[in-house]
Amino acid sequence: MNFNSIHFIFIFLPVCLSVFYAVPPRLRLPTLLIFSMIFYTASGIGPGILLFTSIVVGFLGAHLCRSGRPTSHLLVALSFPLAALFVSKYLGFSLRTFGINLETDGVIDLIAKLSLPAGISFYTFQLVSYLVDLRDGKIEREVDFFQFGTYIAFFPQLIAGPILRYSELRLQLKRIATEHRLNPDLHLGIKYCTFGFAYKIFFSDILTTIHIRYNNIEGAASIDALYSVLSYSTIIYFDFWSYSLIAIGLAKLFAINLPRNFREPYKSLSPRDFWKRWHITLSFWLRDYVYFRIGGRQNYTRNIIILFGLVGLWHGAGWNFVLWGFYHAFWVLVYNACKKWWDPLPTVIQVVITYTIVSLGWPLFYLDISGYIQLYSNLFLLGGGVGNSIYGAIDWVYLGIILGWIFLVKEDYLIFNKRSLIFDHPVFLASLFVGSVLFLSYGRTFIYFQF
Repeated sequence: MNFNSIHFIFIFLPVCLSVFYAVPPRLRLPTLLIFSMIFYTASGIGPGILLFTSIVVGFLGAHLCRSGRPTSHLLVALSFPLAALFVSKYLGFSLRTFGINLETDGVIDLIAKLSLPAGISFYTFQLVSYLVDLRDGKIEREVDFFQFGTYIAFFPQLIAGPILRYSELRLQLKRIATEHRLNPDLHLGIKYCTFGFAYKIFFSDILTTIHIRYNNIEGAASIDALYSVLSYSTIIYFDFWSYSLIAIGLAKLFAINLPRNFREPYKSLSPRDFWKRWHITLSFWLRDYVYFRIGGRQNYTRNIIILFGLVGLWHGAGWNFVLWGFYHAFWVLVYNACKKWWDPLPTVIQVVITYTIVSLGWPLFYLDISGYIQLYSNLFLLGGGVGNSIYGAIDWVYLGIILGWIFLVKEDYLIFNKRSLIFDHPVFLASLFVGSVLFLSYGRTFIYFQF
């Protein structure tokens, strides 16, 4: 089920909120878990069964991971969620990589062709962090199944993050289950959701309908290749930013505060700074559970390559995603080697360089490696010339307006301010919401749902 769908906005969410606030405190978490499973199972019964099984296995497996237990116990507890992730997401890619003919084994062929369960990478990482933190003595085992299940399956962040640590939600979930009167920040929740819906529709989805005209890569004009790069960079920016806003806003409606996962990443001053602003919880998760555990800054180059190789694989099972990860590793290493020259540069120069680097990497999300090479052959070698552009002046103006919004608008002032501005006024928010609903026909699935 998509956040930007009529069924979610006008049926699922109102019913869920009504039941949540109608039941006594002890039934709130079971209510949230049930509705989260309904939300997830709307995409298919199979993924729903896998999610629920993962919750049960994680809950029971926690017995093996108490502090002081052998590492082998932790590995046993982790075996199911990691195996499920591998089979669902990486089996087909692995078999193709090693040249194994899927047609020779009907069972393997069937498994490899199953659709990827939405959000499996996200909830698997939450399960892993819970079990590892439990083993390290950082948290205590949760004995309430509904509280644990809600931590894993809470629908606002289930599909595309943020990736939560149990320590971030434990007390909030306990409060929901015990306090008779909750004080959700409904105004901020509605504001975040409204801006998120508007960003998704007007800045991501409508631009996507323009971007997809670029399909004949070999014969494309250079100016079209440039538009394709800039537009997709803008599309994925607002696709993920809008989801992050909606997730935070929806959680606030249930009196839960989620961490920010996105801090104006296209204003980053370096490739390393970008990863402190884009998908923040993924960066911190990989830092704490991978980077530090393989040595951190000891053998920095090797560890950065490993880390970003995993970043690429996490985003998708394909060599284009692996290359995208290594691409970012390269630029992080370049920055680390050159930062004594990089850091003194004027801020605007650092931002432009970083934005250019990041944008040139994004096409690997929708092109295979050969298509990626062809795209930049068109762009830099003037393949296709400049005469027969498929994008008109209006398309460029629309893109320019959105890019101007990215670099000129201060989101902390517009979205996260505490002062009363026109953007906080109920009439403005209602108008923005109605306008977004009127254009829902342009709505598309969030890009990060596939990860």
